[in-house]
Amino acid sequence: MWRWLRSPWVRYGLVVIVLAVLAYVLRDNAHFLREGWVALQRADNRYIAVAVLFTAITMIFQAEMMVSLLHSTGAPCGRGRANALGLAANSWSATLPGGPAVAAAMIFREQMAWGASAVVASWYMVVSGLLAAAGMALLGLIAVFFLGASVKPLTLVASIVALVAVLCAVSWAARNPATVETKLTSALRWYNRRVGSPEDRWTDKLSGLRTQLRAVDIPLARLGLALLWSTLKWVAEIVCLWACVVAVGGEPDVAGVTLSFLAAKLVGQAQITPGGLGPVDVMLTSTLVALGGIPMSLAVAAAIVFRMLTFVLLAAVGWVVFLWFWVIRGKNRAVTPPPG
Repeated sequence: MWRWLRSPWVRYGLVVIVLAVLAYVLRDNAHFLREGWVALQRADNRYIAVAVLFTAITMIFQAEMMVSLLHSTGAPCGRGRANALGLAANSWSATLPGGPAVAAAMIFREQMAWGASAVVASWYMVVSGLLAAAGMALLGLIAVFFLGASVKPLTLVASIVALVAVLCAVSWAARNPATVETKLTSALRWYNRRVGSPEDRWTDKLSGLRTQLRAVDIPLARLGLALLWSTLKWVAEIVCLWACVVAVGGEPDVAGVTLSFLAAKLVGQAQITPGGLGPVDVMLTSTLVALGGIPMSLAVAAAIVFRMLTFVLLAAVGWVVFLWFWVIRGKNRAVTPPPG
């Protein structure tokens, strides 16, 4: 029924529509690009090069996390594919309203096309998000205890404990698939009785769940490796921000830069505007002043340069990757449904 979507002309048309919507959404933010270009011209090119390098390293570490998680389940995942998918998904997520949902669906579909089952692809979406949050909380805790940041650590500790508890629960479910299937089936039958439906309604959907759960039964050590890659990704972005501050003439406090980055990332999760334009920039600038001890003029310049690299540059590269691999080369792919 959806075979017409695989036509190359349909894909080209959809890309044109997406680019038109993107231009319309960003029309009120053209000043951001102008200010960013001026800030880049005035910045120290040596530190800009460092920032660009760590921007690229950020995406490499993200791809390594994907490779580590999928390989631990036995699902195939090449590093080239993982890097291309990460860049393309980031471009969708960062530049369009509702982009994160599109990016998640894209990652899910591509992983199934590589050979991952629906359970493994779903498990990856959940665990990768948990690991990203755990990495951020861990860095915040390090900033508090080892870098002297003046933030109450109780919330960070509670966040880490909660995330570890969820990861342990996911690991337990993978090691006890029969128990999970039995409990879910009992709960579903109880619900069906309560609403007056046949007791066995939808229970067939749960059959075979234990076999699928066994596919994501991986050692905690492998989860730890994935957490390491996730944390290193955040570290690379923090180094990028630090380099941007130095490039515009600032002398940043490492703890302040770390907490400024984490605060801006938390604000950006809401994605009220494409790439968080506006809210993220305000948060980043204000926290660089308050926590990093940087003058307002330099904080504004550093924030603009940082966003030009991690938002504009990455999104542009991601769209080029998407157009090449999913539009131009995509028309030559065999028309076969993804396995799973």
